[in-house]
Amino acid sequence: MVNIVKGILTILVIMMMSLQSCNATDDFMPVRVGISDTSFKTYLYDSIEFINAANLNITDRATGYTVPVKNSSLEVKVTNENNLLRIYLDGELVAKNLTGPIIISDRNKNTVKIKNLKRKGKQAAYRGLIEIVRSDKDIRKFAVVNVLSLKNYLRGVVPNEMPVRFGLEALKAQTVAARNYAVTPRIKAYNEFDLCDSVACQVYFGADTEEELTNKAIDETNGIIALDKENNPILALYSSTAGGYTESYEFAFSDPKTKKFPSKDIHYLTAVPDSEEFEPMETEEAAEKFYLSSPSAFDDASPYYRWSKEWSFEELNSVLKKTLPAQSKTGFIMPQINSADEIGKLVSISALQRGKSGKIIKLQITTDKNVFIVQKELVIRRCFQKNGISLPSANFVVKAEGDKIKFFGGGFGHGVGLSQWGAGKMASKGYNYEEILKHYYKGIKLATVPVELLSFSNPVERSFYTEDKKAKLIIENPVNVKKIKVTINDKELIVKTDSPSTFADISKYLEKGLNKISYLIAEGNTVSSEKKVKVYIVTTEADNE
Repeated sequence: MVNIVKGILTILVIMMMSLQSCNATDDFMPVRVGISDTSFKTYLYDSIEFINAANLNITDRATGYTVPVKNSSLEVKVTNENNLLRIYLDGELVAKNLTGPIIISDRNKNTVKIKNLKRKGKQAAYRGLIEIVRSDKDIRKFAVVNVLSLKNYLRGVVPNEMPVRFGLEALKAQTVAARNYAVTPRIKAYNEFDLCDSVACQVYFGADTEEELTNKAIDETNGIIALDKENNPILALYSSTAGGYTESYEFAFSDPKTKKFPSKDIHYLTAVPDSEEFEPMETEEAAEKFYLSSPSAFDDASPYYRWSKEWSFEELNSVLKKTLPAQSKTGFIMPQINSADEIGKLVSISALQRGKSGKIIKLQITTDKNVFIVQKELVIRRCFQKNGISLPSANFVVKAEGDKIKFFGGGFGHGVGLSQWGAGKMASKGYNYEEILKHYYKGIKLATVPVELLSFSNPVERSFYTEDKKAKLIIENPVNVKKIKVTINDKELIVKTDSPSTFADISKYLEKGLNKISYLIAEGNTVSSEKKVKVYIVTTEADNE
């Protein structure tokens, strides 16, 4: 009974800590990250071990049972037995038939460490909580989920997504993009958590990879994201190197629901050249001119700004006999290929359709047995491998020379949205992070995450960083609320909201640096609890286009 009561108290303390974190915008949103193994091959486990057990609180949420760790305790192991969880303390079974989730945290608010899990060659360590959650897809497995504040999540993302040497303003741009992606991921592929920790989402390596300069970038963009023209958080896609010209979303990604390709366009993820002199490259002539040369561009310092690959016809034929059947399972190769025997001998490769950046979105592979049509940039990249490695990008031109076939290309990654190497050079040339973001994401504004207010609710507290002490309060009021009480850095304002949209300049109430703000529907308003008012702060307006 004592352990059960202790466990319940532990959960209550954790919940109170979560509520207290609402004072800072980057702390208001808990992030749930699935932790993969050292090789990033799996997110589901049948066994996991934690070290430094003496410092841990380990509680089963369903029953409140808390593991009785001692000062001498070294390791805790969790296993899945017949779809129920077991806990071992230093090799001794202390609990079984648990449904979980099992909550693991450090009692001194330090990090939780998973045994034998490495990140950047070091012992992996995680802030916040670890949840052991049974899988609903494989009853023999469970997921290991790191639950932590958005701020601490970003601390483990930004230095692993962008080299620190790119400088503060580039890191700020990367931070805003990563914050947006955490708020609005492209797809939710997992039931147990919201984001994975690999390149399939954003690279998150935990606390032991944090850097001072990236922490500064996070602090100096606290609470700031990019909004589209409908005032919704943007899908802030980014990649290593665009090759001088980014691509439009619809020509790189299929619709996440219908799988249709090309997909619908997203107005802020449109093709962007680094120079006005760069012409769109939908034609073979334009693509050849661009990718067989190396004009000056923002990401031209990248080792993948221009690249080439070469095979003999026989060698590439052998590669395609492995990759085409595998990639045919995606549904983006026609006709479908079930075995290597259906492919035949390679005759030619040609681009049928390109995006504005010259990215191939439809490719024809002709053999002596058939003609195969391959679509979608990632599928195309994975079809053509050299030494087992896929192409850096689908931005390339094909040249056959005798018994050799050569690809000349540019860029690394999907090439949509921010180019990380491009951001680095822009920062070195004096562009600030706002200018960098506006180059790659068209028509955006920078603002705080919109919050929705209900009548008779408690104040909603947020914070945000501003360098120039300029900002505008926006209240979207479709339900005819009359007044909103706004407190900015302890200064209380009553804002009359007698129209669907209210704008108020709050610059004179701001401080350089971090600003605290709270919102509350004022007394006397009788609005249904289903009605909502949206409130946010704009720090940088969209450019007129």
